[in-house]
Amino acid sequence: MDPYLIGVFAFIHAAYHLNAIANGIWFHRKALRKESVSALPSISVLVPARNEEGNLPRLVRSFQAQNHPDAELIVYDDLSEDATWTIIQQFQSNRISGIKGSELPQGWVGKVHACYQLSLSATGRVFLFLDADTEFLSPSALKRMCERFAHRPDSTILTGMTLLRGKGQLIVSMVGNLILSAIPWWLEKRVPFAFLSGVNGQCWMIEKTDYRKFEPHLHVKGEVLEDIKIGRYLHGKGLVPVLDDVRKDVAVYMYTGFFDAWKGFQKNISSMLGNSALSSLAVLTIYAAVFCYAPFVNIWFLVSMYVLKNTTDRITHQPWLVTLLTPLSHLLTILISLDSIIKRSRGRIQWKGRIIGASNE
Repeated sequence: MDPYLIGVFAFIHAAYHLNAIANGIWFHRKALRKESVSALPSISVLVPARNEEGNLPRLVRSFQAQNHPDAELIVYDDLSEDATWTIIQQFQSNRISGIKGSELPQGWVGKVHACYQLSLSATGRVFLFLDADTEFLSPSALKRMCERFAHRPDSTILTGMTLLRGKGQLIVSMVGNLILSAIPWWLEKRVPFAFLSGVNGQCWMIEKTDYRKFEPHLHVKGEVLEDIKIGRYLHGKGLVPVLDDVRKDVAVYMYTGFFDAWKGFQKNISSMLGNSALSSLAVLTIYAAVFCYAPFVNIWFLVSMYVLKNTTDRITHQPWLVTLLTPLSHLLTILISLDSIIKRSRGRIQWKGRIIGASNE
């Protein structure tokens, strides 16, 4: 291998290692803080749901157990084809309500439209956007999240690093690997560039006044990768996303199996890589060179790849077998990315019965 190329690969690996370690230390220090507030803010938990009959009861029951004194849960049924709306009706109370969705307006992505409609009905001082496949892990989870939100740095929002459960861990574990190695969360509000920002669409919190001022879902209404776009948009407006470790508070049951995980990642990974098929392929080529080609020709890059994945897997509580199969996780990421790029360019990506990400390139 060319010495210059070795130097470039070594620099990239080192940067990822240092950033993952810094994030891990920062997480640990934050976990030691004991934060409380004299009066908790009212909060609206906002949940978009489409065909979520298997997940929604678990989330709603965990919300019912919350000891936050002023919290509401609103679920938007996005034209589900299963029993989602029936489940929402069964749980309705003075704290839990639902919105029956209407036809998706032109130019909107389903989840983004659902979140925006939820925001219009929310009454809390704080908005917490959650996916329907999440679950509160203890009765005090929502209260603790609000306390940490109240103590966040000025001019920031919070997004959550959740506990990842469910199937397809060979693929799902790459989420934590990317979040912890590629984004300098330890800088908090000092993250210098918007492209280094993003929110985890599964779990993020924002003041109602800030949401009304910037209306992020309206700004990204046609985006498949809405959470990353929202984070970058708000960063550009001076409202920087800061990562909160909510693994003791919120779990996400992302997928029911390997092929479900494949389809889930397929829908948006090409958009994460780039705005066009060409730019996505260029980024994917660099990724493949750094994490597949380099380890193949030099054993120290293979060791580096394992050490990095082990660091992020331990932080995100992944099984040891998943770490052992690290090269397979990277290979699957490349294959899913190629599949996503091809299908997006042909306008054939489907998710929950809808065509999404049709090409306009």
